[in-house]
Amino acid sequence: MCNIVLGNCIMSHNITLRLDEKTLRRIKHLAVDRHTSVSAWVGELVTRAVAELDGFEAARRRALDAMRQPIPVPDGPLSREQTHER
Repeated sequence: MCNIVLGNCIMSHNITLRLDEKTLRRIKHLAVDRHTSVSAWVGELVTRAVAELDGFEAARRRALDAMRQPIPVPDGPLSREQTHER
């Protein structure tokens, strides 16, 4: 799909899915309810899932990086008693 006004072009590719009859019937109804095609609806679901996973991966990397850098404690490390104090 190309948008000449914005000057961007997104190439799309077809894939084949194997689904049982009941699932396919349900997907067709869901797509109709959303005023879209099965292909567009499934494509949007997959795109959102990939974006969510990419976001998760970036957050995971930031968390792991943060864990490698100890947090400075003003009074030094806590004693065992301080750690378990309620």
